[in-house]
Amino acid sequence: MPTSKERVLAALNHSEPDRVPLDIGGTNCTTMHVTIEKKLKKYLGFEDKGSEIKSINQQVVIPDETILRHFGSDTRSIYVAEQPWKHDETTGLYIDQWGIGYQENPDGNYFNFYTHPLATAQTPEDLEKYQFFEPSEASLDGLEERIKAYKDEYCLVLEGFKEPLFGVPSWLRGAADFYMDIASDDGLGAALLDRVLEHYLKWTGFVLSRIGKYIDVVKVADDLGTQENLMLSPKLYRKMIKPRQAILYQHIKEQCRCKLLLHACGAIRSIIPDLIEIGVDAINPVQITARGMDPDQLKTEFGNQMTFWGGDVDTQHTLPFASAVEVKRMVKKNLEVFKPGGGHVFAQVHNITPDVPVENIIAMYEAYSEYAGY
Repeated sequence: MPTSKERVLAALNHSEPDRVPLDIGGTNCTTMHVTIEKKLKKYLGFEDKGSEIKSINQQVVIPDETILRHFGSDTRSIYVAEQPWKHDETTGLYIDQWGIGYQENPDGNYFNFYTHPLATAQTPEDLEKYQFFEPSEASLDGLEERIKAYKDEYCLVLEGFKEPLFGVPSWLRGAADFYMDIASDDGLGAALLDRVLEHYLKWTGFVLSRIGKYIDVVKVADDLGTQENLMLSPKLYRKMIKPRQAILYQHIKEQCRCKLLLHACGAIRSIIPDLIEIGVDAINPVQITARGMDPDQLKTEFGNQMTFWGGDVDTQHTLPFASAVEVKRMVKKNLEVFKPGGGHVFAQVHNITPDVPVENIIAMYEAYSEYAGY
């Protein structure tokens, strides 16, 4: 029987292991809200020793090892930590390591963007005044010990780099202003992207020079799609975003012998060939309810070149609101489409949110166990 690491790598290399690999919490987009983790522990009778939250604004966890072992997850998250958020007592805002301000959502489940440190920038010169955080050894505290404890058994996914070349620039600048910057081509958008790229080359180089030899998959993200289409035209993507992604992705692969996993929500069908071209090995979350993201079409067109990491059950409608029977039916259907020939890692579409019934989560993993074998 293959190890979990061998199982995932086989799938990423488009061959069939003994079963489709299972990812629970290998990334901060294939995990669960902290309230769900607590409910699962209680339901399964596991002791609750607290939760490990790394993605603070999403309030999602690195799932407890008891949960991962119970369901047989093949992945483990190696998470580069953020610097501690600062709480501004005067404004009530929480400030992250980028200088971005957040307000807590009224329901207490998430944190929402509120202020943007480059919102008032007018010229490329204004951008030069902004100081990026310095990569630090503290962000890697405990990771080597965690890695060694896994004894080469699991697929190790490096997480924590957020959304380098579309998300982060929009959070620094403010989404509307950043979109106008890159659309108007007045030099400000390009200057910001170049500064962010420079920072990411330094940051990823710092991290991978220290722990890259242990890493199997590096996860990056850039949410580029809505339910209906891309958030920018394919032409603008190819002009402004793709060339810089290509530089970063090549840099990452030069630093370690890893596969590259890109998280990009929404209707991204039109740029999948571009992603293949610039070295993306797998995409997540495979948002199957978005336009053009039909599993059969994706597998037929790209199944020999791209691994689909996720897409097994819809988390907007089915997982929270359908019956357990309907959840199982969707898992079975999508596994039958995605699993032939490898190139698939099982995960729900994005994180499990607080409104999902525990019974539906159990149904999802029961269906996985029943239908994931080759």
